[in-house]
Amino acid sequence: MKNFFLFGVSILLVLNFSSCRSTKNMRYFQDLSSEVQNGKPSKAPDYLIKADDNLYVDVQSMNQEVSQLFSTSKTSGYSGGTQSEYGQVSSQYLNGYQVNKRGMILLPVIGEVNVAGLNEETARDSVQKRVGEYFKDATVKVKIMTYKVTVLGEVRNPGVYYNYNKSMTVLDALGLASGTTDFASLKKVLVVRTTTTGSKSYRLDMTEKNMMASDAFYLLPNDVLYIEPDKYINSTLNNTKFSLALAAISTTILILSYINK
Repeated sequence: MKNFFLFGVSILLVLNFSSCRSTKNMRYFQDLSSEVQNGKPSKAPDYLIKADDNLYVDVQSMNQEVSQLFSTSKTSGYSGGTQSEYGQVSSQYLNGYQVNKRGMILLPVIGEVNVAGLNEETARDSVQKRVGEYFKDATVKVKIMTYKVTVLGEVRNPGVYYNYNKSMTVLDALGLASGTTDFASLKKVLVVRTTTTGSKSYRLDMTEKNMMASDAFYLLPNDVLYIEPDKYINSTLNNTKFSLALAAISTTILILSYINK
């Protein structure tokens, strides 16, 4: 009986050490050195506006009435300002200019303006040109408000995250999600991107510096970032269950052995 108990304890110790995951498998850029030429980050791609995107359009003019046409925050008696008008996702949806299926946004007085297939800068130029036909002293600002990415899988805080900067990298997105869990497979990172011709997927190996040269290193609006679980998770869960069962049996044997003395 005593020998069986000692055998059980030995098995538990073996399982405990075998289930420990090396920290090497949990480190980013394992091949990174002081020289990183091969892993030089790619240039952030220009996002081209497409149907169903939501745009922030602001027209500023010396004529207050002209400015009020394009923004409720500038209307008389409205004290919330731009933060209240666009601070929430629902407010952005209600107050933004949505691109229709024909690639147009509908502006007051101006009418429809084609913005599909344009980046943020060229879209501003296009709107500025149309606004200039009606209001000579007006200045236009255009921003994309639907810059969101979805982070799923083995991260600590999965969810949808909004970006209001010019670009966002995979590392930025993981930072927003509070990093990966201990069960994440850094060699199996998936980026799913919606394009005008369908979905396109990219595989990234976060342990290699060359990952920074991938087209998916910089995320685009509506990208989905998925961190797959490592195969280690299955063996760990199975070892845990087996360890608990063996511990229960060993405890029972120890109690019976004590009673029989």
